[in-house]
Amino acid sequence: MSGTGIGTPAAPASDAFVAFVTLEEFATRYENTIPAADEERVGALLDDACSLAADITGTTYAVGDAVPGVLTATVCTAVLRAYDNPSGLAGETIGDYSWRGASVAGAGAYFGSGLYFTPAEERIMRRAAGKLSVGTLELQGMLPAVDDAQFVTDAGSSEPILYFAHEDLL
Repeated sequence: MSGTGIGTPAAPASDAFVAFVTLEEFATRYENTIPAADEERVGALLDDACSLAADITGTTYAVGDAVPGVLTATVCTAVLRAYDNPSGLAGETIGDYSWRGASVAGAGAYFGSGLYFTPAEERIMRRAAGKLSVGTLELQGMLPAVDDAQFVTDAGSSEPILYFAHEDLL
């Protein structure tokens, strides 16, 4: 497992990526013992989930930074879901018996592989990282700035109106 502690995902696909949730943190939240044979798989799931969470939140963590607890818990929930159900099964039929689980519409990029964040989990992580969906946008006018501006007045008003010829706007 490359993720051994709190770290900065400088670029999630890079070799320098260090997961911000450790195997020990996951094992604390998991109610069973993780077999030694599964530790590498769980480590890879933690790396993938941390990379996906960093992409969703747009936030990186340097070594020693405090990671919001809700982010750690959400990553562990996704890893547990993938660990317990690696194929991402939503139903089962055995003879006359069958069941079907609820599907997660609009889940993250890894839905179907077993590792994904639900839309609610994505919102929770963004909120914890301070990355809300609301923002501001600075607008600029489309009229060109010219030094030799021409003004006209309307017959019903004394206010001057800036005039541009059609050629000025192209």
